[in-house]
Amino acid sequence: MTAGQLVADRSGLARSVGYVDSDGERIYFEVTGVGPPVVLCHGLGGNHAIWWRQIEAFAAEHQVITWDLRGFGNSTLASGEVGPVAARRDLLAVLEHLGLDRVTVLGQSLGGYVALGFALEHSDLVDALVLSTTLAGADPSYVERLRTAEPARDRTNRREHPVLSEQFCQAEPDLGVLYNQISSFGARPSPLAVLEAMVADTFPLPTLGTLAARTLVIMATDDPHCPPAALAPAVAAMPNARMVELSGGHSAYYENPAAWNSAVLDFLREG
Repeated sequence: MTAGQLVADRSGLARSVGYVDSDGERIYFEVTGVGPPVVLCHGLGGNHAIWWRQIEAFAAEHQVITWDLRGFGNSTLASGEVGPVAARRDLLAVLEHLGLDRVTVLGQSLGGYVALGFALEHSDLVDALVLSTTLAGADPSYVERLRTAEPARDRTNRREHPVLSEQFCQAEPDLGVLYNQISSFGARPSPLAVLEAMVADTFPLPTLGTLAARTLVIMATDDPHCPPAALAPAVAAMPNARMVELSGGHSAYYENPAAWNSAVLDFLREG
């Protein structure tokens, strides 16, 4: 394992970066701020850098851990194994490396599968769980639809991305460009391979009934990929969960950060 390296942060927040070895992969992580730890698990279009609209807001009250799933960002993909099951092993390696024994785990989209499965497998480590615009816990048929149900938009336009709403890209074209730039980093596993791994990673409703962590589910009213109704049965099955719906599309954390950040921070303060 490689120890974290301290780096300067003009915001004045304590920050370190490093790698941890996991199953032959080198998994990159960053730690910002001090306080109760919150781990952010990114989606298929992101990596650790995609959380730039959350880190300072969260780090004012929390130690924020961002990391790259294998093949994304700065993490390696030597084994070829992708998807949430492998990512949960990597997440455990990161937490053990950092000496963290109680955390909040937050997952968006693909990261929701990582976070939910981790909370079920390691209830002793997870105080609270946040799932955002994800199909983790939904009927697998919703994930199957993602293979053919993307909005019909120009994929060669660098101002657009499949997980950003058309309205947002028109209103904020520079942020659309930035999302595409961030998303381009790393070995970038095949989206189809990751989707297949997500389909196989199911969470039956009786299993969700054993979830110990208090849980917040954030969905977006205009999300074509993960409609709020898809998660309603899962939320009902979880013993201590509630859902909130925000305006915006699939990447509500990126498109509507003020409301999204407030929803998460208010939930964390309740604990």
